[in-house]
Amino acid sequence: MKESIEIRNVGPLRDVYISDIKPLTVLIGESASGKSTLMKVLVLMRYVYKMLNIRWYLKNAGVTRSPFRLKIDRLLQDDLAIYVKRSENAYIKYSVTVNGHTYSVEYTNGELLTNEAANIPNEDLYFLKESWISETRNVIPMWSFKAPSNKKAELGFYFHETLYDFDKATDVVKRIGLDYVGMNLRVAAQNGKKKYFVAPQDESYEEIELKDASSGIQTSAPLAMLVYYFSHEYSFKEAGRRSIIDYLYEQDRLTMYRPELEVMDLHKAVHIHIEEPELSLFPNAQCKLMDEIVHTAFQAKREDRSLGIMLATHSPYIVNYLNVMLHQTQDQRAKVSADQLGVFRIYEGQVQNLMARTNAGKWLVNTADMTEQMKAIYEEYQSLNR
Repeated sequence: MKESIEIRNVGPLRDVYISDIKPLTVLIGESASGKSTLMKVLVLMRYVYKMLNIRWYLKNAGVTRSPFRLKIDRLLQDDLAIYVKRSENAYIKYSVTVNGHTYSVEYTNGELLTNEAANIPNEDLYFLKESWISETRNVIPMWSFKAPSNKKAELGFYFHETLYDFDKATDVVKRIGLDYVGMNLRVAAQNGKKKYFVAPQDESYEEIELKDASSGIQTSAPLAMLVYYFSHEYSFKEAGRRSIIDYLYEQDRLTMYRPELEVMDLHKAVHIHIEEPELSLFPNAQCKLMDEIVHTAFQAKREDRSLGIMLATHSPYIVNYLNVMLHQTQDQRAKVSADQLGVFRIYEGQVQNLMARTNAGKWLVNTADMTEQMKAIYEEYQSLNR
């Protein structure tokens, strides 16, 4: 499955084209440069493509009447709705190539075009899950603690997507290691309510509630939990029952359903979109967290699914550390090959590809520009001490 995305005139993004979205794609850029906007556009188009795959699966199984109405006004959320609706010239095109066949989803002139004429045969179909991990995830520990008083509160679509997935994950996964900070996360039930605890792996002190932990642990623990859940425990069988079988039952259409291919035999993929994985973490822990994310999603995942990770970061430590993973040789350490990795700087509404080759032909991430601020600070310091 090869993906591409083209975006023009959406918020800060003027002219963006990524021809091959890699399994691990990293976006870096200044604040408000458009990193999260790019990811939000991509997750939207991936969601539309997911629904098209379900639609064509049902059509191929004899259920000809479409169960889904893909209306762009209902799909645009939060700031993305503002950016797209305010721009008369907004243009988006997302394309997927499977087995040599290309399928596209396009937004132009205020309309969503889904290339309905392009039948997707069973062998090209994917069962997809799109996950968003919001930068506001640090609210989750306290939000969960105050659940009864939060029933009608809203913190935006993307936060609640993260919260929903975290709640589902902790229904299934009751304990994980947070090795990047030497801690463990435990999920427990007390008085009919879930509670979250963290404790040091060396048992140097007693466990505490996640809401009382450091800010770095509060932001990173939900992230680590979600990456583990989607890599190991997310049930496509349950998702298929909810999105297909339950719908057919409710619409009294089970008698029409004559699948040539069972849902569980479709290709399966999860795309995880992460805002600022580095939040409130010391640089050393940022690098260790990247180790954990990459190892969990690509080296230790279940074999029945493929994983895609896209993350937006401000951290030069994370981007520089990608070079370590590119050339890592130790078996137990996280590693990524050049054909799995894409790194882009978002600058003045466009993307700059930071993947480059050395004179010896080895791949690296070009991080030369990321030392400029440290150099400027040093030069100013020097000027003050002359």
